[in-house]
Amino acid sequence: MGNAIKRSTFSALALAVKAAAGLSILTINAYGQPALTPAKINDQQKSNQSYQECVGLATRAVKSGKLQTQDLAVAVSRCGEKFPSIALFNSCKKSVLKNAKGKDLSALDFSQCKKIQSAVDFNPAVATPLYVGEGMAFFAGVGLNHELSVNDMQAPNFTCERFSEAVKDIPNKAHHILFGNNARMFLTGPEQAKYLQALKVRASKIQKGKKYNDIIGLGRVFGEPLTEQSMIYFPSASCDFKGVSGQTLSGLSIYYLPDNEAKMATPYFGIAYYKANQKTITTPELVADLLSKLGSDFMAYSKDASTVFISARPFQEVDRERDPRNICKLPRQHQFVAVVRTMATNSNTPEYLLLANVRNLCDYGDRLARKMAQQ
Repeated sequence: MGNAIKRSTFSALALAVKAAAGLSILTINAYGQPALTPAKINDQQKSNQSYQECVGLATRAVKSGKLQTQDLAVAVSRCGEKFPSIALFNSCKKSVLKNAKGKDLSALDFSQCKKIQSAVDFNPAVATPLYVGEGMAFFAGVGLNHELSVNDMQAPNFTCERFSEAVKDIPNKAHHILFGNNARMFLTGPEQAKYLQALKVRASKIQKGKKYNDIIGLGRVFGEPLTEQSMIYFPSASCDFKGVSGQTLSGLSIYYLPDNEAKMATPYFGIAYYKANQKTITTPELVADLLSKLGSDFMAYSKDASTVFISARPFQEVDRERDPRNICKLPRQHQFVAVVRTMATNSNTPEYLLLANVRNLCDYGDRLARKMAQQ
């Protein structure tokens, strides 16, 4: 996967890097998809609801009889998914109160709770719009952690119009990108055998002669589906930022893995694009900031002269473009993987950063494989 870059030496190395023509994970056209581009950002901030309004709507729904009392907790939990910074603040505050043990409540210190809330919320003045803590990740104020109903995807400042259009026409309008896996990376034993047999049956019905096969209910498969060389890429689609981005960012998107049958979506990765003329952060500074936010276990690995991967473990396998593959191989060692790509014209300026929840990808693959095994 390339050499691990020590934190102390990365800055000097990155400053010396020259832009290269190497392909990145977001510009490989073998997937049958164009390169991802920043979502267009509106001048006016679009936030239709607050956490308090969300909880208030749920409470009024119970009072009016539209919602059962026992379902209120679930509805409030959904508000927490839409406004995670408030939910985390409230959880932190409850913990402080629980540990107060009879102390004067007016003297309690909630500053750490406020810091967490501030770190999770999107701030256009912050160049690295993510927060990672206690095994959870938040990107531009949106959680990348839990599967959610497609009806609950309208996070503040984001619109999911592009997601809705893509999932109506999978595979044609969906993106099939990031971290392909061989079919045998999912499930084990007899359950895996049933899934592989179902995959073989479905693949035999797909038109031959293409560079890939679209397997209904699974994804886009390059190569013969059951060979060790084949790779499955799952369909994904985005919700795009529509708020004020500030002087640094030119676009933000959250990509989800859809399950149309269950009407659910799994958050997969967030991507932030940088303006070519921004002076807020350099490539080395961005990588250093990501390493700091992700934790001491993470290291940076150079893929080529313009792309850096950041992960807690080295990648066991890579494809011909030197991108990670079979990242869901057991034992699964990755939860989060970040990518930094530089501008083609200036290696000292970042083009984008990407944070992927790989564990979500692997769990999603298991669920699709299990569905096929049970049919």
